[in-house]
Amino acid sequence: MNRRQMMKAFPALAAATTAVAHARPAEAQAVTQQTPKAPPAYKGRLRPGVIALSYRPQLEAKEMTYEDIVRVIADLGLEGMEMTGYWLPPMLNFPPGTPSTEISEMVRKTPATPTPQWLASLRNTAFKNGIDIYGVGSPVKMAQPTPELRQKEIAFGKKWIDIADAVGASSVRVFGGGIAQGATETQAVEWAVEVYKPILDYAAAKGIVLGLEDDDDLTRTSAQLLTIVKRVNHPNARIALDCGNFRKDGYKECEICAPFASSTHVKPQMSAPDGRREPADWAKLFGILANAGYRGYVSLELSTPDNPVPKYAAELIRCARMYSGA
Repeated sequence: MNRRQMMKAFPALAAATTAVAHARPAEAQAVTQQTPKAPPAYKGRLRPGVIALSYRPQLEAKEMTYEDIVRVIADLGLEGMEMTGYWLPPMLNFPPGTPSTEISEMVRKTPATPTPQWLASLRNTAFKNGIDIYGVGSPVKMAQPTPELRQKEIAFGKKWIDIADAVGASSVRVFGGGIAQGATETQAVEWAVEVYKPILDYAAAKGIVLGLEDDDDLTRTSAQLLTIVKRVNHPNARIALDCGNFRKDGYKECEICAPFASSTHVKPQMSAPDGRREPADWAKLFGILANAGYRGYVSLELSTPDNPVPKYAAELIRCARMYSGA
């Protein structure tokens, strides 16, 4: 190109350069001028999950493994799973229909001993499927009536914390236990606290919280739960809130407990103020949790002889997304 041709080309080149220069700011404005959605009025963030107990028939019949559950719930759109300690190796044979209280005692007599390889494989499968194994449900029962039994329970609790740590879980569910014959509730609370404190310290060193579930004689009400949690006075002491377990006034009890929750379970039914069982209003319940500032998993816990998880999963996901911050 000679000098005259170059001079003729400059105006066109300059025009093209100007057009590009104007185009870039316009593109940038198209992004930066988007107005973000107003933040929701609630502080909570809810995620849909499942308690492995919901697959009890399939686990006991050896039709499914924990890794199978991970793959199935991922396909259903659920995001997390809490392991239930009853079906870890060695797998015990429970007669069909055995109450969970009896199963718990059987597991306590023959504790789980999963190998590091078994735990590592489960953790890897969960990661590959985008599932968070966020918690482990243990059969720890803290209100033991003798010093020897309390020391044994402390060691038992540490075992479950190690299992949780191996699968990457950040919470372990524990139980207060019953009130021993001849003891008072006050004594039982002190025994539970004596066990709770050292296992909380052990868990805290691994970044794990211990959620006390509303279940046994010592933890049937929000008042009982909070008595223990406040008495132990530890930052890693929380409540594993089973919304369907309260005997009376379930929504009110959940409202009281929600600010202290580390995990949450829901069932198809809730208790009315007079103790009657009625169909659960999940939208109402999820609103209570979110407005209390709960951030974490709300998981299905079902106990039926079939496999109803797919039946309820879509509604659980819908309600969780209402309060997910999305």
